[in-house]
Amino acid sequence: MLVTTADLWEPRPGTLLRWDVSAPGHGAPAGLSLNQRNHLAGALAGAPTVWLAAAFDVEGPIEPVALSRTWRTFLARHGSLQLEVITGADGLEARRHHPGTLRWSVATVGHTSTVEETRFALHAALDEHCGPIGYPAFLPAAISRPDRSTIVLGMDHLHCDAHSVAVAVDELANLYAAYAEGADEPVLPPVGSFLEAVEQGYDGPARVDPEDPLLRGWAEFLGSRGNRLPTFPLPLGLEPGERATQATAVAPLADAELMDRIGARARNSGASTYAAVLAALATTIADLGGGARLDTMAPVSTRSQEPLTRSIGWYTTTVPLTVPASLTDLGLAEAGDAVRHGVRLGSVPLDQVLGSLSEPLVQTRSDVFVVSWVDYRHVPGGADHLDRGAQHISASTLADDVQIWFSRTYSGLGVRVRYPDTEVAAASITALLDRLRDTLAELSRQPDDLASLSLDS
Repeated sequence: MLVTTADLWEPRPGTLLRWDVSAPGHGAPAGLSLNQRNHLAGALAGAPTVWLAAAFDVEGPIEPVALSRTWRTFLARHGSLQLEVITGADGLEARRHHPGTLRWSVATVGHTSTVEETRFALHAALDEHCGPIGYPAFLPAAISRPDRSTIVLGMDHLHCDAHSVAVAVDELANLYAAYAEGADEPVLPPVGSFLEAVEQGYDGPARVDPEDPLLRGWAEFLGSRGNRLPTFPLPLGLEPGERATQATAVAPLADAELMDRIGARARNSGASTYAAVLAALATTIADLGGGARLDTMAPVSTRSQEPLTRSIGWYTTTVPLTVPASLTDLGLAEAGDAVRHGVRLGSVPLDQVLGSLSEPLVQTRSDVFVVSWVDYRHVPGGADHLDRGAQHISASTLADDVQIWFSRTYSGLGVRVRYPDTEVAAASITALLDRLRDTLAELSRQPDDLASLSLDS
């Protein structure tokens, strides 16, 4: 899976197709998760559209009938895509539309001749159709070509998370292949509904006792920072309150063999590969002028039940991490402990955390410094991503901080970095990525304590 953004996306030209969906003016009442409510509050305050898109290739030109059946079946499986948010007399209201009440149509949008023209057309269409208010907040589309075509599903963040994008690629690819071959009812594994998960409390953590030690853990993390969320510790060239157009860097960092060596080193130290990569990131930032410890936030999954593994929805919460800038075995062990501690803190709802603070949260930036990790070898269909040319594309918006997405695949480790488009920030990110490659290579070469003892003896 290539994780990229709309401004860097390079879709080959072809014939653009779009599927339009309309819903009746009624539906069943539905609930909203904390993530969705916060997302909608941002949209109402004027925040730019935030959408995610799944894209993958299929052989030959698009068969519109087969793909139309694919979209209908896929939407009927996933309650999140049946959700509509409207502005009512008492504020925002959510309702769910039965798939059988929806009306579908397919249109040929036009023909493109260059990558730039294709990117511009799709980017504009995704921005237009993937806003959180109204229905649909998603866009089914395709680029048909004689040799190899591309299927695209864009979804407002209201509907999905990064894991959902991988699920969409796998299910849409399998459904389309089956319908194109003439199947009547393709068989897919059972799936849970995000809307039902919200109603039953499976979409995120449940409230804890006010005296729970985990709440104290949050208080200690935030209190040590003056009740401020983490910010990227290297220069960005922005004053507090300033925002800039988002810039993006997408780059490979390590091949599969190097990542296997890092994984073995991490296990010998009692840490995960993610924890070891965080330690390498912390060490790199320290070498460039950051502190001896790296404070950041990280999204973690809340898919607590097996049927939710294939559920489209926003199943994440955010946890705090404090990682030492050290590549020693002790440092890796501490990084592993930090990740495990952060995951435990993730069992407390964020609104309860904020409500429990003795002093209000101080927000100096609109964005939060986040480091994300997805191991695409362990998501549905991950083994087929390379053959399918699978891509996760995110909207390009504004930025005043740095957000980092690490992606581990069968090819190795890649990264996408979102940062403000300033000369200072670009210099910081370029230096960071150049140095991080060397740090990861160094981490893979260092022996663990037992090997050192064996050689010494």
